[in-house]
Amino acid sequence: MQFNNIAPILLLTGALSLAGCGGSGGTGGDSVADDGSDDASPTACQMTELDKQLLKAHNQARAQARSCGDKNYDRAPALTWNCKLATAANAHSSDMADNNFFDHTGSNGLSVGARVKYQGYFYQVVGENIAAGYGSVSQVMQGWLDSPGHCANIMSKNYTEMGAARIDASGADYPNYWTTVFGRR
Repeated sequence: MQFNNIAPILLLTGALSLAGCGGSGGTGGDSVADDGSDDASPTACQMTELDKQLLKAHNQARAQARSCGDKNYDRAPALTWNCKLATAANAHSSDMADNNFFDHTGSNGLSVGARVKYQGYFYQVVGENIAAGYGSVSQVMQGWLDSPGHCANIMSKNYTEMGAARIDASGADYPNYWTTVFGRR
């Protein structure tokens, strides 16, 4: 699928580890179960239909063993939705759309690790997949699964939580920007 003669594109950041920075180990009221229900607090974010589709698509991919390039992955446990990761993903997709760029480094120079810490998510491991120009969840997921590095992020058992966002853009090179942030506290 092409938009304005520009093919959809993908970019990824692999796992970043931060030694000694684990957070409380509890949910802190910012995680949502696979079904979208709040797991700890009435103040947790509300998942949109798109959020639910993204979480379901990632967990369906993780539910079966697969090859990502030349590396084989066993099934991986389901991820839970994390509101802080979703907020970081939304901010980055918005930044890319508003400032018409496509990169893991934000217009302010921040990396995914800094963005999630800014949201109060203190991680042991964090990673990010980004994409631009894909029209649907199924299309962006297929693009990510067809790319060995993106696929490896999706299948990594190092991650237990995720947040994601799609931002529509007008006046940018691509009609939309996608970000998925993976993490483990």
